[in-house]
Amino acid sequence: MTNVLIITEDFVGSNMGGVGVRYWEIAHVLAQSCNVTLAVPNQTDLQSQQVRLVPFDLRRGNLRPLAEWADVIVTHGFVFHFHPYLREFAIPVAGDLYNPYLLESLVMHSKGDYLSWIPAYEEYLRVQLELLRTGDFFFCASERQRDYWLGMLHAQKRLNPHTYLQDASLRRLIDVVPYGLQEGKPARRKPVLKGVLPGINPDDRLILWAGGVWDWLDPLTPIRAMSLLAPAHPDFKLYFLGVRHPNPVVPLMEMAQKAMELSQELGLYQKNVFFGDWVPYQERESYLAEADLAVLAHPEHIETHFSFRTRMLDCIWAGLPMVVTDGDAIADWVREGQLGMVVPQGDVAAMAGAIEDLLKRPRQDFERLYAPLRQRLRWENVVAPLREFCLNPRFSADKGHYLTEVERISRGKDSYIASIIFDKNAYIDRIIRDKDNYIRQIIRDKDQYIEQIIQDRDRRLDQITRDWEAYLQQVTSDWQAHLERVVADRDARHRQALQELEDQHRQAIARLESELQQYQAAHSARIAELESAYLEKERAYQEMVDAYNTALTQLEKYRNLLPFRIYRAIRRALGK
Repeated sequence: MTNVLIITEDFVGSNMGGVGVRYWEIAHVLAQSCNVTLAVPNQTDLQSQQVRLVPFDLRRGNLRPLAEWADVIVTHGFVFHFHPYLREFAIPVAGDLYNPYLLESLVMHSKGDYLSWIPAYEEYLRVQLELLRTGDFFFCASERQRDYWLGMLHAQKRLNPHTYLQDASLRRLIDVVPYGLQEGKPARRKPVLKGVLPGINPDDRLILWAGGVWDWLDPLTPIRAMSLLAPAHPDFKLYFLGVRHPNPVVPLMEMAQKAMELSQELGLYQKNVFFGDWVPYQERESYLAEADLAVLAHPEHIETHFSFRTRMLDCIWAGLPMVVTDGDAIADWVREGQLGMVVPQGDVAAMAGAIEDLLKRPRQDFERLYAPLRQRLRWENVVAPLREFCLNPRFSADKGHYLTEVERISRGKDSYIASIIFDKNAYIDRIIRDKDNYIRQIIRDKDQYIEQIIQDRDRRLDQITRDWEAYLQQVTSDWQAHLERVVADRDARHRQALQELEDQHRQAIARLESELQQYQAAHSARIAELESAYLEKERAYQEMVDAYNTALTQLEKYRNLLPFRIYRAIRRALGK
């Protein structure tokens, strides 16, 4: 089985845009007959049993191991720009031209600085031409796009006798692989808007803008049409399925901001006009099943003419009647298949009338009209040209036969460069010889100079050493004398302080001795005074005792002479 390496620069995950969906579906169709590896520039949350998913860094990643494994490479956009080494592998390359981003860039940068717009355009053009010169087979989204790319390829000498003889229709050089449809029909797996989102009731008529809001589209015309319809039909609700691209590299575009601001100015925001962030790929069918009508509008410019609005194919898958503006391939399908109504670009009244007319018709009326287109656009069918190339990979018939102007000039200059290189080598040899002689002389002079420098340095060091030793001796002597003076001064101060302390002690002792003598004299006098008083009291006491004893004696003498009562009274008195 053929080993097919598919490299995409767009985000691939459960929440992805149209380019990521395209590569996810193409990889799984090819995996039915080939070994497929899908290299994606992000850590994806998707898993697959049929396809090997390999994340890589778009700007700095290494795809060499995958390229060595592959028999064919399928890629697009800036991949070869960031990984030019892939051109070195002898592997057939299929280039996807489904997205004419060179035309998108004209719209994206048209409102910016003109001086930055020109380099950006040249960068996009250079990247586009790199892919056109490298690829062996190309595929795009529509016959209208194929006409555009045939002109680009012709300008790069890819329409030439070799490719013409290989296939006069040039289908082996570039063919059509549009955006495809899944099997079956979308089902409402759960309520998502009607009766769920505040402002959208279960019986409202839901108008779906089924993709992103990019600068090259015109969401303003449907919003203005809603301002005409809302007074008579308050149940008409317009829902934008995605405003911000899931790829973080893609910023919120100016047109998305303008759309939200216009809905607010008209009083429709969150009443008749609603904006979603981005619907995950596997959940979109519930939104499609709930919708009653799809709408898409774009202004008149070159991007519109060659565009292929991928998310409108979801509406074909769901059998939704569509109101679209004229100018692109989808408008041709709607007109030819009577799948809805095509209105002039920027015509608000026509847009409002078409919406009103189509919502009067049951959705089932369009079912039979979609059946043939659905069958033709199944992924199994649309991938057929690419599958044939991958099963039988081949190099383009003109590979290496035609040079671009740059390559032609490059080969013409080879002999000139060879002579310049010869003269350059001789000149370099002479320069080297002169340089060697000059360097040798410089080395000799350098050695003599260094030797003289060393001698002068040694003499200076000896003198410095001697001066330093003398200085140290003088400093030591001065310091010793200073220390001796400090010690002598300190001893003198200490002796004087000791003498002063001794004098103070002697004076204090003398004063204490004097005070002690005075105290002792006062104490002796006090003791003598107390002893005299004691002796005096002793004599008085003794006299009282003697008087008492005399009285008792006298009382006893007169006891028998006195009455008992008187005796007892006298006795008590003497006792007291």
